[in-house]
Amino acid sequence: MSEVEQAIAQIADIRAQLAASTRFRGYAPEAVGMIGLLSLMIMLMQLVWPARFAESDQQYVMIWGLLMAAGCLLIAAEAILRTRRARDHMAQPMLLSAMRIVVPAAVIAAAVPVAILAYAPKAAWIVPGIWQMLISLVAFASYATMPRRIVWPGAWFLLSGSAGLFLAGAQGGLTPLVVGVPFVAGHFAIAWALSDRGSDREGGVHA
Repeated sequence: MSEVEQAIAQIADIRAQLAASTRFRGYAPEAVGMIGLLSLMIMLMQLVWPARFAESDQQYVMIWGLLMAAGCLLIAAEAILRTRRARDHMAQPMLLSAMRIVVPAAVIAAAVPVAILAYAPKAAWIVPGIWQMLISLVAFASYATMPRRIVWPGAWFLLSGSAGLFLAGAQGGLTPLVVGVPFVAGHFAIAWALSDRGSDREGGVHA
C-alpha cells in the first residue's frame, strides 16, 4: 500500500471515529413527541374500548407493533431529511454510524413478534417488554452521540421492560397500563432528552 493510500485510509478511520463520538442531531424531538402522543391515544382507546382494541395479547402486539413501525419510519425519514439539509461534511458518516446501532435492533424488534405470533401466539405477552428493553439498548449504545440525559429514558425503558415482563406474567397477560404507560412516558422522555441543545458534544447534524 502506498503512502497516499495509507493516508487516505487513516483519514477515513479518523472520520469514522469522529462520527461515532460527535453529537448527532438528526433525531427530531418533535417526531418522538408525536409518537408519545399517539401512544397516549392508543392507551386511552384500549382503556375505554377494551373489547375492541385490547381483546387479546396478540391484538396488543399487532396494534403497538404498527405504532412502533410507523414511529421508526417517521424518525428515520426525519433523520435522513435533516441530514440532507445539513451543510456538515460529517452528517452522512454520522447518520451511517447511527444506523449501525438502530437497524439491528429494529430487525430484532420486527422478527421476534412475527415469529411469536406465527408459532407461539400464547407467548405474545413477552413482546412489549422486549421492545422496551431494545429501545433501552439503543439509547445506551448511542450515548456517545446523544445528549447525556438520554440515560434517563434508557434506564426507564430498561426498568419498565423488565417490570412489564414480570407483571404481564403474573397477571396472565397484558393490560393497557402495563403496555401503554412505559411507551407514553418513555417517548416523552426521549423527546425531552433530544431537545437538549446545550450538550458539551459539539458538531453533528443541525436542523
